[in-house]
Amino acid sequence: MKTRLMTRPSSLLADGSLQLHAPHSWSELTQEQLRYVLTLLTQGWTEYQMRTYLFARFCGIKVLNEKKDGWLCETELEDGKKQRFFLQLWQVQSFCETFDYIFDGNGADNRLDFIGPYKAVDVELHDFAFANYITADNFFQQFLQSNKTSNAPLREMARCLYLKADGKEPDTIDCSESELMGVFLWFMFVKDNFSKHFPHLFKPASESGEPYDTRAAMDAQIRALTGGDITKEKQIERSDVWRALTELDAKAREAEELNDKLKTS
Repeated sequence: MKTRLMTRPSSLLADGSLQLHAPHSWSELTQEQLRYVLTLLTQGWTEYQMRTYLFARFCGIKVLNEKKDGWLCETELEDGKKQRFFLQLWQVQSFCETFDYIFDGNGADNRLDFIGPYKAVDVELHDFAFANYITADNFFQQFLQSNKTSNAPLREMARCLYLKADGKEPDTIDCSESELMGVFLWFMFVKDNFSKHFPHLFKPASESGEPYDTRAAMDAQIRALTGGDITKEKQIERSDVWRALTELDAKAREAEELNDKLKTS
């Protein structure tokens, strides 16, 4: 795979040392860089292979010759000049740690702006209907329950998250494997972000190993908010997901406090 320059050029400091530049977070990735990362993640390579490709690609490194104790390389400086330098294995390993964020399992707080003609909604799902979030989350759970063997749920998620110019969901959407990977990692971030903002509603697995049923908790809190009034339920579903989750998290917190009082009384 080619490793042409995809980030700002390297810098030669006053003391003669070479400073290489690479993105240090998902949010720093350009759209082109993000597509490259997502493509790597769908190739079936080892993590170390991917880290090495990312290092060479993003730092604009060209390997000229392999030596016994490292590699003779070349990169382009800010003034357009070529700079040759020597890389040892320990240096490559150290630089590769820059990309820990790609493999930390928390998803990506960045997403492709477009899939085909369809534009992504807000990365944190602001101004996104609560009902649409529930739909996307159901497909996300289906994907996990399939042991990540069926991409059909991810395609349906993409329909929820990438909209037409009029703001409506497309009837169908064609996605590459790398684009589907982007949808999955994006929604992983959404779930992780919500768990931090709404800790009473989104809980980790219990000590017994049983997963916390977030959907059941949401349903219980929605019933508490509506008092059984179906018209209010529809209003909640149409509301912004952040507003809805704020209210549901508050209800979950109140329920926890009441249970604690009952236990101690």
